[in-house]
Amino acid sequence: MEQRIENAIDHAFESISPQLNFINVGFGIVLVILGIVLYYSGKRTKGKSGKTNAGLICAAIGIFGVVNGIIRMF
Repeated sequence: MEQRIENAIDHAFESISPQLNFINVGFGIVLVILGIVLYYSGKRTKGKSGKTNAGLICAAIGIFGVVNGIIRMF
């Protein structure tokens, strides 16, 4: 009984794994775009270094997510 449940769960996780990689790449691209927007909007307004830093952090996490998702696909 336990073995059947375990096999079913393993099969379910293996079947959704490729979709999770595409979602990872998609969210990474969204974070990169958000980071670029925050970075340039923070650069336009003087004294808003928090926006600039948040933009850089979002872009870095997004790039990491895209690279991670692409590597896991292959």
